[in-house]
Amino acid sequence: MSEKSAHEAERQAAKKMDLRNQSITLAVAAVAFYLSLVLPYAGSAHGWEALLLGVGSEGVKISLMEVVAAWLRLLGLGILTPLTLLTHRTNLGLVAWMMVTVAFFISLWGFWFRGSTGDGPGIGMWLAVVASGAAFLAYSLVALRRSPAQQEAEARARAAAGELDSVARLQSEVAFNAPAEENPLLVDDRRRQAAARHRHQD
Repeated sequence: MSEKSAHEAERQAAKKMDLRNQSITLAVAAVAFYLSLVLPYAGSAHGWEALLLGVGSEGVKISLMEVVAAWLRLLGLGILTPLTLLTHRTNLGLVAWMMVTVAFFISLWGFWFRGSTGDGPGIGMWLAVVASGAAFLAYSLVALRRSPAQQEAEARARAAAGELDSVARLQSEVAFNAPAEENPLLVDDRRRQAAARHRHQD
């Protein structure tokens, strides 16, 4: 395999995220998120109402930070995570990882906000936070880890580069060890070339 094709194989392998056993955790987290949308989020407000800024049902106030966290969970857990599980695309997984990470830490702030209001966190909010936390941990374990396919492609690329290095080293040794009068790097034939040009002009 040439060095170019080996590097291309390495790039293609990097496009796939190796989820391994974390795919189960991510699938459970996605299902838990969907359940959190229909369960009580705070007071009598349901989880889907956290996507709407302002006042939910029965006058439950939804803060801007809660809305941001809810939308990040929707995109990261509700949309991108199932797509990552289906396609194993690295770019989808990395974006989902970033979104659930931010959503998880914002959601922790949401508990403090709920403690300052009359509507405490409901089971839907707890489930949403646990789901985003589990997804954050699962992605953290696989997002930057090299898959066996990547490791194999990298080894082939190194082997191909090593073969080229061996050829270059052999050429260098031949040129260095050749007698001075035969070494094309050391032979000074400028006079012969000038004489040949002079004869050609005559």
